[in-house]
Amino acid sequence: MGYGLAKVWVRIRNIFFGKKSHEFFVFLFFLFVSAGFWLLQTLNESFETEISVPLTLKNVPEKVHITTELPSEVHITIRDRGTTLLRFFRYTVQNAIEVDFEKYDAGLTNARVQVPLTDLQRLIQSQLGVTSRIISVRPDTLEYYYNRGVPKQLPVKVCGSIGASPQNYIQSVNLSEDSVMVYAPGNVLDTMQYAYTQAVNLLGLKENYTQNISFRRMRGVEYLPNKVEMTALVGYYAEKTVEVPIIGLNFPGDQELRTFPSKAKVTFRVESGRYQRITADNFVLAVTYEELLQNPSDKYRLHLKSLPEGVTNARISPQEIDYLIERAELEGTN
Repeated sequence: MGYGLAKVWVRIRNIFFGKKSHEFFVFLFFLFVSAGFWLLQTLNESFETEISVPLTLKNVPEKVHITTELPSEVHITIRDRGTTLLRFFRYTVQNAIEVDFEKYDAGLTNARVQVPLTDLQRLIQSQLGVTSRIISVRPDTLEYYYNRGVPKQLPVKVCGSIGASPQNYIQSVNLSEDSVMVYAPGNVLDTMQYAYTQAVNLLGLKENYTQNISFRRMRGVEYLPNKVEMTALVGYYAEKTVEVPIIGLNFPGDQELRTFPSKAKVTFRVESGRYQRITADNFVLAVTYEELLQNPSDKYRLHLKSLPEGVTNARISPQEIDYLIERAELEGTN
């Protein structure tokens, strides 16, 4: 075993301390030295780079509502030496640019504030090195809206299309909030009757569906809460059959109608929520005296005068019936 270890050690020594290995390590040393000189020379040249800097609004009074926020960050293209630009790759949220609300507050009930580009560049430059030059800023226009006025409570209205598959139907559309508080400039708030949501497109639903929906974006308008939870309750259609009596209407007192059969089956599709409530009493199969006088045949084709709510695709069996008009037996006659 000792002999084997010695043999391995000899091989390792030949690899790292042999003549060829020595020449290879010397080559690597000079390669790294030359690469270091090249990197230093390159970094002393001027470059352009883009960095993203967080943006915040400070000193906002408690009673002021910012109805349209500033962008969350700005993108800055700067030019400087490579050695200086290296530090911007470690730019963190601690370096946020702070816009002072009090500086631009004119004491108005509601207003739109634009931060001048020169002010923005001055704030940015304070975060950069002395030698750094700002080439461009995106976006180049910063603005926000605020409101000190009395909000208005508006009912929520869902925009868009909500529909079920052919085998289902929409039972109801429920919202977590039926109204929200709206902050906006007075001239805008006076024209608003509803808080409209962003458009939804939900078609072919087969089961209950829940989704958080934001409100339609408008500059200078803020909604509290800024989202509502919408739930579409989906039901299914079921088929049902009932037996409905056939009755005669408007017949003279001395005449009466006899039909064969005296009842007909009505098969229909009904919403699941109404299945138990829909019975034969909800249907009318009536034959009027006037219709039979104008009927050239001894058979009469049945039809429903109306359908109960929630019922579709009604079929009658049999569709045609035989009938007779008989003289009625009046009370007191022999």
